[in-house]
Amino acid sequence: MAQLQENPRSTNSSRRHSFRWKSVVFVLISGLAGIVAIVEFAPDRTFRVMYLYNFVATWAVIACIWWLGFSGVSRSMRFGTALAAALVATAAIAGSVRRIVFDGAMAPRFEWRWQPSADAEREKWFRQQRQAETDVLADEPHRVTSEDWSRYCGTDGSRTVDEPLSVRNWQQHPPKQLWRHPVGEGWSSFAVVGSRAFTQEQRGPLECVVCYRSDSGVEIWAHTDETRYETAMGGIGPRATPTVTDSAVFALGATGIFNCMDPVTGTILWQRNICEDAESSMPEWGFCGSPLLVDNTVVIDAGGSSNKAVIAYDQSTGDIVWAAENHRAGYSSPRLEIIDGQHILLVFHGDGLLAIDPTDGSRLWQYPFTNMYHVNAAQPLLIGDHVIVSNGYDGGCVALETGRITNGCPAEVWPPNRRLKLKFNEAVVQDGFVYGLDDGILCCIDAASGERRWKGGRYRFGQVLLWDGVLLVQSENGHTALVEATPDAYREITRFPGLSRLRGGGPVKVWNVPVVNRSRLYIRSAEEAACFELPR
Repeated sequence: MAQLQENPRSTNSSRRHSFRWKSVVFVLISGLAGIVAIVEFAPDRTFRVMYLYNFVATWAVIACIWWLGFSGVSRSMRFGTALAAALVATAAIAGSVRRIVFDGAMAPRFEWRWQPSADAEREKWFRQQRQAETDVLADEPHRVTSEDWSRYCGTDGSRTVDEPLSVRNWQQHPPKQLWRHPVGEGWSSFAVVGSRAFTQEQRGPLECVVCYRSDSGVEIWAHTDETRYETAMGGIGPRATPTVTDSAVFALGATGIFNCMDPVTGTILWQRNICEDAESSMPEWGFCGSPLLVDNTVVIDAGGSSNKAVIAYDQSTGDIVWAAENHRAGYSSPRLEIIDGQHILLVFHGDGLLAIDPTDGSRLWQYPFTNMYHVNAAQPLLIGDHVIVSNGYDGGCVALETGRITNGCPAEVWPPNRRLKLKFNEAVVQDGFVYGLDDGILCCIDAASGERRWKGGRYRFGQVLLWDGVLLVQSENGHTALVEATPDAYREITRFPGLSRLRGGGPVKVWNVPVVNRSRLYIRSAEEAACFELPR
């Protein structure tokens, strides 16, 4: 018999097209090892998400290169499978995801196409609102009193609620919902004066300053400007909170439009564009600082390099009274403090903390303090003659002694550390201790030493108020909690759902600062606003 001979070409072809298991195991193990290392060693939650984005994208590219060039299977199988996978993934995403939004840690949240659209819910409510007869409160007097919440973070901007907390058990005695309805997108809080509640919203192409009835949520008036701010990470709409006086409402939009309006009718009294005035450009995440009233002026941090970074406008006319300094625009609201008997304007801008004379804008001192993105968003905290500043993105905190100035820079009470990283969530002070959300986790630090006393409670990137010796914590996921303001240990007292149950089941994201005024709790997000009567 003739001996059968093996075909060398067939053997070589078989070897070329055999699946290379060892290499795929290496690719998978290296990918998992990289993910574990990032989760374990990333400096904070935000950087963990950012590193994961970059690593997974790089790993996916490497995996594609391996599959197309080194997997060992036939060319038709390689390219056919890759094309099919790309088409299926594209169709699945396009067919199921309406929109992707990002939370405070920059992690994606998906709005699915089978869920009711938040935009549709808003437009439906706006149509009903336009068709309804509304009481415009035209005859009701408007006057700001000490009982009102007339500006960002309260009467003096300290995030302190100046009324007693009567009932602490909200499970047995839950707050009663008075009203709740859709609103235009944005991160503005409420300013509440008597029967009126003022905020800012984005309604399609229109940026709006809106006045609602505080007791019913019915719209009284809305001023609109044809401008829109939108980014994937930062969201949509205005971010500053209106400041209200007896005769005016001052509101700064995300793109730099600065309005002064009649609080009763919404009629424009004057309007400026702070980018044009400062010869600057809009910061990456939009203008966020709420207007600050100083004597007869209203102060804005516009940023820029033309000696007009901080501008004081005449409240009555809108004329520029003074302009000073050069720096990147920050995302924090200016503050007026009394330090050693002197009124000092504190501006936490993109490059650090600036102290200036509020009468003419002349510099008193400056402390350089920033992070890799030049994002300083949390207001500085004054404790005696010490000022504490903090930022996120792997930043930290530092305490400054304003009574010791050397070469125009204050001395450090304790050096910068990473025990408190406030991203865009500000802290409060109680009995010498600072309470705030350290990269999304509530913590307490000793203001005198900078040492951390405890850390606990994952409220993510929400907000904190101080209320009768208790912390009111508004979580990013919508629920509202009360926590003991004590350095001994973290203890949550109670909580209730708040805005955690969004209509239609879409992603909830509450970055807006809550308001407590006249035994009512006002909460809003980018989708909804609500008012609850607090138990007594």
